[in-house]
Amino acid sequence: MNITEINGFVIDKFNQYDLETGKSQGVCPLCSANREPVKGKLKCASYDWDRGIGTCHNCNNTFQLHTFQRKGKADKVYVKPPSGDKAVVFELSDAVISWFATRGISKETLNKMHIKEGREFMPQTNKNENTIQFNYFIGGELVNVKYRDGLKHFKLYKGAEKVFYNIDNIVGHDWCVIVEGEMDALSFVEAGIENVISVPNGATLTNNNLDYLDSCIDYFEDKKKIIIAVDNDEAGKALQTELIRRLGAEICWIAGFDGVKDANDYILANGPAALKNVITNAKPCPLENVVMLRDIENEIEDFVHNGFKPGFQIGLDNFDSIFSTYTGQFITVT
Repeated sequence: MNITEINGFVIDKFNQYDLETGKSQGVCPLCSANREPVKGKLKCASYDWDRGIGTCHNCNNTFQLHTFQRKGKADKVYVKPPSGDKAVVFELSDAVISWFATRGISKETLNKMHIKEGREFMPQTNKNENTIQFNYFIGGELVNVKYRDGLKHFKLYKGAEKVFYNIDNIVGHDWCVIVEGEMDALSFVEAGIENVISVPNGATLTNNNLDYLDSCIDYFEDKKKIIIAVDNDEAGKALQTELIRRLGAEICWIAGFDGVKDANDYILANGPAALKNVITNAKPCPLENVVMLRDIENEIEDFVHNGFKPGFQIGLDNFDSIFSTYTGQFITVT
């Protein structure tokens, strides 16, 4: 095969898992190596070389067949964290693995998302703390790190570029999910939806600065559907409104959590399958000044059966039988 780009994304490393090129089915790079009875040889995955996406029918995960070069460039020079290899699986302590398990996130998802653990100076406590580290890659390059300590203090790598978390994994998909935090992104990955991205700095009520969208905007050019699944609170609604304004209501869909705050709380309360259904049941964003038939279906049915309803009348039967009016109108009768 001689594929150099997919949907405008230039391929960096073709066939990153060394699969059988051109075949429509084969092994899964995520689970086949660990399955019995014949490790590494069970053909449980389908390959879509035109889209650059593989799908496993055993572990229900999707995976990128290739790596891609970054699309779009930063408009200024940023500080970069120490080089990070996206292929590296970091060793995590039992305490960190156990904590993530209490949040419904498995070790497999932590490895897949390159979660790291390490000491880092946290300004909130003014000392080095053991932290969970969420690595931000774009075009396969580590461009930022978010640190979280045991007291739920956060910081990003100083002077580094802000981009969407997990942005590389929406390449090749014609739809994606946007969430408000890394834990919510991990929750969707746990549920089998890997084309999910998170904003890097959460949401606020007053000013949601989406400067990171500018450096990533090219990644949305081929998207036919963008599902917004942010927190179910006022700050989340403000972020949702701004994302819809920037991305366009015509391609935005809204996912709800049935009164639960966010995706991570939802997966704890209902499980991965139910969280996946949240995306299946997402609703299209209402378009301004556009009325759908389903929005006025009851009114139409009432009109068919009962006709026009009379407006305001003056109390004279012979006049009221032929004429009535409504507020907001100025009528002169001669």
